[in-house]
Amino acid sequence: MELLQQIKEDTQAWFARNLKGDPYIWIISVGLLLCSIPIVYSAAVKDAYTYRQGNTEYYLYKQIVLSILALLVMILVHRIPYTRFVRVSRIGVWISVPLLLFAAFNGKTVNEASRWIEIPLIGQRFQPSEFAKVALITHLSLVLARHIKGGWSTRELLTEPVFLIGMVCGLIFPSNVSTAVLLVGVCFFLMYVGKVPVRYLVFTGVGLIFFASMAILLRTTQRSGTAQSRISTFFNKDTVVYQSQQSYMAMARGGVYGEGIAKSRQRRFLPEPQKDFIYAVTVEECGTIGGFLLIVAYLVLLYRGLKAIEKTKRPFGGLLSAGLTFSIVFQALSTMAVTVGLLPVTGQNLPFFSQGGTSMLFTALAMGMILSVSRGELDEKTI
Repeated sequence: MELLQQIKEDTQAWFARNLKGDPYIWIISVGLLLCSIPIVYSAAVKDAYTYRQGNTEYYLYKQIVLSILALLVMILVHRIPYTRFVRVSRIGVWISVPLLLFAAFNGKTVNEASRWIEIPLIGQRFQPSEFAKVALITHLSLVLARHIKGGWSTRELLTEPVFLIGMVCGLIFPSNVSTAVLLVGVCFFLMYVGKVPVRYLVFTGVGLIFFASMAILLRTTQRSGTAQSRISTFFNKDTVVYQSQQSYMAMARGGVYGEGIAKSRQRRFLPEPQKDFIYAVTVEECGTIGGFLLIVAYLVLLYRGLKAIEKTKRPFGGLLSAGLTFSIVFQALSTMAVTVGLLPVTGQNLPFFSQGGTSMLFTALAMGMILSVSRGELDEKTI
């Protein structure tokens, strides 16, 4: 008994020294990662037989490794005083630009879109748009923090936030319409919180909507045809796209309590069941109760991420935490909304839950930055 008590005390002391910040964010993050392992393992059966000769353990081990790496990234990043992100925020945005250009013209094409870059020698792919999201939100938070007590001129607005948003989202838009739209929404939310005058937001929003609509209608981008088709199908209530049909069937089978882990049937018919439609598999296997708890987890994460603002003394920390938290939760809620038919079908995954190395690691980076803000032990004089 004494040995067990000593182990318990040593464990608690280790966590106290190494895991700081909001404990609820830690609990939710670890909980999502742990719960994702059996669900991804189950949902990836079709891909295991198709691409891995039936080796289902491949995706199990991969998800475990990615979850461990995500936790390590969170631990390392949350120990960095968030004021140091100021020094690299602009560099991050400008690094993302050539990466996005390279992906557009020389990237790996998947599902008729060039959004991947393959790393030489190791053969692994990543999406630069995931890095660009974190970099843009971080730098936009800094720009808004420096103007939050002063007024905006039209020139200042056009040369900083509008130019940054238009450049990054414009490069993402041709190959990934849904990601660009979500990122624009997060940026506008951040600009509103950062006290940018509403008249500027309205004019900028109308302009971006006009150019995006023209790009889709004239089919000037790689995914314009797909986006146009999905939007028109969504508003045509007489037709249901195949993905949505299979998603509804999966959730209907789940009922209240679910079929049980690894007992999903629709995973064999759902496109990308371990990625875009993992929420449908979750409801089928864990029931409405499991789906509801997943929604609650993201809403609690939203609340705790916004509550971290109270720990900051300067605007940058609050804007950074709000922007990154809203980005993660907005993506999660929109993905679940697609699954239940409230939004047109997109290619978004569930942060910290779906299979996907790039998304998981950059979500961990964002979560680590939020936790850094929630520590509340930082010197903010550099901002």
